Amino acid sequence: MAINTNAGTVDLTNCDIEPIHIPGTILPHGAMLVLDPDTLVVLQSAGDTAALLGWPSHTLTGKAVDVLFGPAQIAYLRKISGTSALAKPRHLLDPALRVVSDRPLDASLHRNEAGLVLEFESPDVDNRFVGDPLAAVQEMLDGLEEQPALQGFCQAGAESVRRVLGYDRVMVYRFMPDESGWVYAESRREDIEPFLDLHYPATDIPVQARALYLKSWLRLITEVDYTPAPLLPVLSPLTGAPLDMSHATLRDVSPVHREYLRNMGVGASMSISIIRGGELWGLIACHHYSPRRLPRHLRAVAELFGAMFSLQLEARQRTEQLNARLANRAILQTLMQDLSLEDDYAEGLLRQAPLLLSYIQGGGLSLRGSLQGGVAVRFSSKINSLGATPNDAQIAALVDWLTVRMADHDGVFVTDRLGELWPPAKEFADVGSGLLAISVSREPRDFILWFRPELIATVTWAGNPDKPVEIIPEGERLTPRKSFAAWQQTVRGRSSPWTVPDSDAAFDLRLSLLEVVLRRIDAVVRERTRVSERDQLLMAELDHRVKNTLANIQALVVQTSRSANSLTGFVEDLDGRIRAMAKAHSLLTQSNWEGVAIATLIGDELDPYGRGGADLRVDGPTVILTPKASLSLSLAVHELATNAAKYGALSRAGGRVNVSWQRLGDGELRLVWTERGGPPVEEPKRRGFGSRLIERALALDTAGTSTIRFEPAGVVCEITLPAAAVFRLTDSEPAPRVIEPVAAVIADNLLASRPRILVVEDSALIVMTLEMMFEDLGWDLVGPAISVAEALPLARGEQLDAALLDVNLDGEPSWPVAAILQSRGVPFAFATGYDARTALPEEFKGVSVIGKPFRLNDIAEQLRQLMRSPRVDTLEPS
Repeated sequence: MAINTNAGTVDLTNCDIEPIHIPGTILPHGAMLVLDPDTLVVLQSAGDTAALLGWPSHTLTGKAVDVLFGPAQIAYLRKISGTSALAKPRHLLDPALRVVSDRPLDASLHRNEAGLVLEFESPDVDNRFVGDPLAAVQEMLDGLEEQPALQGFCQAGAESVRRVLGYDRVMVYRFMPDESGWVYAESRREDIEPFLDLHYPATDIPVQARALYLKSWLRLITEVDYTPAPLLPVLSPLTGAPLDMSHATLRDVSPVHREYLRNMGVGASMSISIIRGGELWGLIACHHYSPRRLPRHLRAVAELFGAMFSLQLEARQRTEQLNARLANRAILQTLMQDLSLEDDYAEGLLRQAPLLLSYIQGGGLSLRGSLQGGVAVRFSSKINSLGATPNDAQIAALVDWLTVRMADHDGVFVTDRLGELWPPAKEFADVGSGLLAISVSREPRDFILWFRPELIATVTWAGNPDKPVEIIPEGERLTPRKSFAAWQQTVRGRSSPWTVPDSDAAFDLRLSLLEVVLRRIDAVVRERTRVSERDQLLMAELDHRVKNTLANIQALVVQTSRSANSLTGFVEDLDGRIRAMAKAHSLLTQSNWEGVAIATLIGDELDPYGRGGADLRVDGPTVILTPKASLSLSLAVHELATNAAKYGALSRAGGRVNVSWQRLGDGELRLVWTERGGPPVEEPKRRGFGSRLIERALALDTAGTSTIRFEPAGVVCEITLPAAAVFRLTDSEPAPRVIEPVAAVIADNLLASRPRILVVEDSALIVMTLEMMFEDLGWDLVGPAISVAEALPLARGEQLDAALLDVNLDGEPSWPVAAILQSRGVPFAFATGYDARTALPEEFKGVSVIGKPFRLNDIAEQLRQLMRSPRVDTLEPS
């Protein structure tokens, strides 16, 4: 890379303009073909095609692929390229592409503007997971959910990756707010030096490299020292530009980055992206000190692990933020109640300084060690402070600066380095390096200000971050640093950072105080009490919903893995089902979880096929379904559409799908899915998970019915949903549901040879997973009951050995069922996503609680323990 040394400061940010996505070369151990998507003629080629494909690279341009592949492989290529967008690489693990000489190859395929990009490598047939990649996924995920803390979770992830993928060192590399990197967890060979807790400057990973990490889960370097293989011709015949290799596995690596790795002594590397909320949270960075080629089936495993690791990490962090906000809400409620008793609002606010200090530093978010912060209230030119704060004159000057700065602000100001933004603050850095301020009047002149003192910290860097590059005489070439020896830096003028819950708490307080300003004190306290109670319920429901969603995803993984024939099928089916759930969740969020119109739900699922030219007809009146019915129907429609795209009317040109629905006289809803114009249909010999999901999930979630007919002309599915599944705005209360009593069953024995377990659960996927487990164990499942009304007669009259109760049944707690079981002496456990310490009433505090998402082994063992305990079961008279 040539540089201009007179252009200003030279560091690795100069690499931000390097076009690493269009290198024009690939890693030499593999081969790449770029095909015309219509004719499958070779447009460009690169790499070791002679050894892998039997033809030298320069002889392939302009040839049809039938010189390389047989009819079956060509038909497969046409099918997959015609039915999938291929925006990201598809690992072609099964069936594997084979050249004419029957040599097995690892391959992948993706599409961009330049055509279809095929990549090839030699397979590793001796790897222990080559015949069962799903076992590698299970081994890598095993034990992650048992780690309560984030650092332990990341450490377990690093150890799992190193154990399965075999690298010398695996690090969880976390990006900090200033974009520098921190080795947060590490698993390594005992004979190599540790990198744990080292920091790396942001310039070590250029901007465009981070962008590629967001596009692709995986980045692999099999050997640091190599000669790149050129892509011929250089420019794409279709676009006239270099090939965009953003998603290419074999994309050549920047020579600056390879030199960086060489300076570290690394011989091969791989990185797995950790993505949280659409942003790059960090990397799982793998180093090997000799060349290492990771076979493609393990790359697919690594990609899946990265996605699931990211999902679990995001859920954990959101739960932590939720708990912090709940704690702050409790202090906010007390603060507002105390303030409401004050006759003079201004004087009362000044007297609330002690509670204001604990409000931000409370909730488990206090400063490190013995450091103490302070709070100041400035109202109507009066200042009241508590703790370590600047003096009144300094606070007054700071308020004048804030008044100007926050004129067009949202009322909240936060920084952990006040002296860098406002130089006069350097005079009181020992008490006020950090500032969180809110304006408490409609014009920003009255403030509450929280201060944090300077935190003198020692940061250990992997080399001097101020000297990340060197310039050598040969052509003024930019090279990365060669020294990675630990280099310590003392940081001053900064405080312990404020967190997202800190800012949220300040924002909540500001809104609450503005309400006090605008309303009478007695009206505010009544409103605030009501809002606080509502917020607590909302937060608890949100926590339950997140954990319940994770439990559903866990059940989908189990069910999909049991029915999958291959890793590729498992990944595709699981990805599609999770996406269908995500679409329904997004639609429900847009409606504040009131319901989704059927036309919108079906249209979102079928829209991609319509853009592909399929004949789709969706017809019916405007009907909005309840959230539960929407989620269940979305999964059913996804399974029908996926089946139609693979085998039915959407698998060939001219196929038609008609979806219609109508309201029946008794308020029920009847929906009919009809396929015509596809291949001839035969009754399948066995029902897969998709068919069972359609038939069972709708019945369990909505008490509806569904039937699938495999007519020769095409699949027909009829779904009937009860009136309760339809959301309607009405001023009247719904008619009560009458449950006919169930006759009591009296048995001679309290414990049968096949234990009878009552299951009260309103999630169809969880019920289906429990049914599978009970069948394997030889137990009888009583029910399942999806509502309290259905569960009560079973709890009263059935002979039971134990019971498993979901705490929340579509908004209704299962306490009445638990009370009956408790009175009969039937042992039972609760299953819930709520916090068990606060969710249970006092009379059930001693009952066992199984948290969601759960493991089947935990449930089985818990139920066994319950059934071993002595008891006396008394049936209620029928």
